[in-house]
Amino acid sequence: MKVGVISCLMDGPFTFLWGNTSFFRLAGYTKEEFLSRFTSLQEYYIQFPDDFTAICHEAVQALKAGISDIDMTIRLPRQTDGFSQVRLLGTVTADPTTERPVLQMELADISALLAEKEEQTRLCEQKQHSFRSVLDAYEGNAYVSDIDTYELLYLNQTSCEVLGMPASKVVGRKCYEIIQNRTSPCPFCTNDKICKEEFYQWEFYNPNLGRTFMIRNLEINWNGHRARLELSHDTFSAEYKLAKKDQERDALINSVHGGFARVDARDSRTILWYGGGFLDLIGYTKTEFEQELLSQCTYVHPDDIEEISDIMEQSRITGRPTAAEGRIVTFHGVLKVLALSFSFVRAEDSWDGIPSYYSVGLDVTRERTEQARQRQVLEDACKTAQIANEAKTNFLSSMSHDIRTPMNAIIGMSIIAQANLDSPEKTQDCLTKINTASRHLLNLVNEVLDMSKIESGKIDLSSEEVSLPKLIEDVMDVFRPLIGEKHQSLQVNANRVRHEKVVTDGGRLQQVLVNLLSNAIKYTPEGGTIGLRIQETPSFAKGKGQYSFVVTDSGIGMHEDFIPHLFEPFSRADDTSIHNIQGTGLGMAITQNIVRMMNGTIEVKSTPGKGSQFIVAVTFDLCREPEMDDAELAGLPVLVVDDDQIICESVSEILNELGMQCSWVLSGREAVDRVAAAHETAEDFFAVILDWIMPDIDGLETLKRIRKKVGINMPIIIVSAYDLSEIEDTFRLAGADAFITKPLFKSKMVHTFHKFCRIDRSDTRSVLHERSDAVLDGKKLLLAEDNELNREIAVELLETHGLMIDTAENGSIAFNKFKASAPGEYAGILMDIQMPVMDGYKATKLIRALEREDARAIPILALTANVFASDIGKAHSAGMNDHIAKPIDIEILLEILRRWIG
Repeated sequence: MKVGVISCLMDGPFTFLWGNTSFFRLAGYTKEEFLSRFTSLQEYYIQFPDDFTAICHEAVQALKAGISDIDMTIRLPRQTDGFSQVRLLGTVTADPTTERPVLQMELADISALLAEKEEQTRLCEQKQHSFRSVLDAYEGNAYVSDIDTYELLYLNQTSCEVLGMPASKVVGRKCYEIIQNRTSPCPFCTNDKICKEEFYQWEFYNPNLGRTFMIRNLEINWNGHRARLELSHDTFSAEYKLAKKDQERDALINSVHGGFARVDARDSRTILWYGGGFLDLIGYTKTEFEQELLSQCTYVHPDDIEEISDIMEQSRITGRPTAAEGRIVTFHGVLKVLALSFSFVRAEDSWDGIPSYYSVGLDVTRERTEQARQRQVLEDACKTAQIANEAKTNFLSSMSHDIRTPMNAIIGMSIIAQANLDSPEKTQDCLTKINTASRHLLNLVNEVLDMSKIESGKIDLSSEEVSLPKLIEDVMDVFRPLIGEKHQSLQVNANRVRHEKVVTDGGRLQQVLVNLLSNAIKYTPEGGTIGLRIQETPSFAKGKGQYSFVVTDSGIGMHEDFIPHLFEPFSRADDTSIHNIQGTGLGMAITQNIVRMMNGTIEVKSTPGKGSQFIVAVTFDLCREPEMDDAELAGLPVLVVDDDQIICESVSEILNELGMQCSWVLSGREAVDRVAAAHETAEDFFAVILDWIMPDIDGLETLKRIRKKVGINMPIIIVSAYDLSEIEDTFRLAGADAFITKPLFKSKMVHTFHKFCRIDRSDTRSVLHERSDAVLDGKKLLLAEDNELNREIAVELLETHGLMIDTAENGSIAFNKFKASAPGEYAGILMDIQMPVMDGYKATKLIRALEREDARAIPILALTANVFASDIGKAHSAGMNDHIAKPIDIEILLEILRRWIG
């Protein structure tokens, strides 16, 4: 909008001073034409003197009041077409030369805006008139009142008739006064609930008029008033009854948890009407459905629309309701399943002449999802049952074969032995084979029991303090003879093991290592290599250590496709080279389950023809180990001699941490040279740790050469992964002072070094070569065992080791015998658990309850076939000191007896 600007002197005629181009164009003149015809504002406004007077008045008033600005709407004369309506914004200032007041005016043409406003006013009045006409013709009650003042602004004829007064007598009065006969606003007034967007509906019984009204309220503008429109029907009107029927219909529709729709039968796509929870069902708002879907049933899944159309068509053909299930897609893409029913109504029976399908839809998504889930569960259960049945069949088949094999050997060898009683050599051979087959059968039974316990979730892991050096030594004691029989090489290494005592189930950990090493030896041919490496890595968790146990072999290996099946029960590779190798097929399954129960992992790497590697990684709680006093070892030089560099580095790291000065070499020749060089400079090594088996020259030859160079004053410790008993005497004669079996744990080495620090060299060999005395000779034991054959075997085995045995057939006899014995007569009691008359638990409790000193102190050892943690715990709770598993291993039994009565 271009603005004209003029400046006039505030004298009587308001002399014209200057104007801009926009002003002259607005007036319809050129500048020259205007200035030639008018010298003042008075001359310019000669045809509109009232406007000139108004301008003068406003300017003078502003000057008098000290106000510089004026704002007004006036007419602006035009040369050709009368005038324009303009808005005048004026500023009163002083002329800088004459200091006389000057009026500067900005003039904006607002003719179009005023014309538009007038048109809007006219339309509003017309709309108001039309609206009023509608209200006049409305059959119900209609009135309009001011929301703020409560004054009645309008009533239609029906309202006047209900009130019994003409509009002229009520308009202008308060609505609550006329309608409710009150003197103040109604406490139930709904003015605070109504809005401009939609009607507020409610019902009210008017005691003044004696009838109930169904009311609808809306906020409107009524001739500039913020007003309340009220439309109502009373109980005496037909409209009220129809509205009530509509309410009942809506209540009935809303009581159904679904939606209703009327589908145009002419295209089977257009929704003519909907109700109930239809919009919630399809997931659209009213606007989205009507504007985006155009009231079409395109919300139905495209793959289902044709089938649903055919089912609707069936209701038209048969004249009977039809039903179907179909999928729909909501506005947000959610897939639902609806149960739909259809009923056809012909055009001649329809109120608007349109043939239609009336449909009810129910959301059955949750039910169908649950049915699908249950169906899947049943299918999975069926499949699991089939697999379990197959596994059971395979289990029985495998068990039958694996049990028959050692049983056949036992029966066959027994027959042969009986037939050759006069041949001691033949009988001894048969007994040896019977013993081997029996142990294999026992191992099979134990593994089956273990597997059963694992699968039923009844196996327990006990937590106990475990010495890793002791556990590894026990494991290696079992396998060194087997490795020797097959002339296999053995490599055992403890790498950076700083915490040797941990909390775990020692028996189960030993079982894992036994199973892995047993397989490695079985599937590695003669002359192959077996390895065991134990390594500790730092753990981020305080008080815990991460350990890995790596078992390697150079055996036949496995194909990659078999490795995923390796840990399945009774699983064996289809390889002709292993068909003659005995095995239950359960060891690896048990191993994996135990490792998992320890929260560990087991990893397998294997190459056919090259061998396999099993890596067990487990985290253990660490035991608090007492601080070692290693001050006397600080600074002592030690030489480590081993052809395995990893062992040399690991041992050196441990010894250096103790403050010792450790050096290492990889051959016997280097060792002899280093020892000789140190001796020549009077810087002899404190000790030498020497491996037995090395290439070039072995440990024995190296030992002899070192003794020849430096004499006998330097301790030499022989280490080996093999059984040292066979070569111990030979090495001692050559000058060896001590022997340590691999792996080289810190505690083993420190213990040996401390002995050399604390004793004279002349006594070294005698100290390290002490023999245990026969501590069991002449000791008397009470044996409680109900099985006569087991009793006979136990007595025979124990008496051959110098023990005296007294027997009892049940717990009651055992209790009475102990009660009648002299104090200290029995050195210990071997107590069977399951016996008639009185079991071992009760007999133990009764013995412990006797009022005699030895009753509380005597060792009571459980004889049981139940060797699970829960059974062992029950035995300890009854007062037993230890347990021995059946069938009895005499070496284990003697070791336990030495521990308790030696």
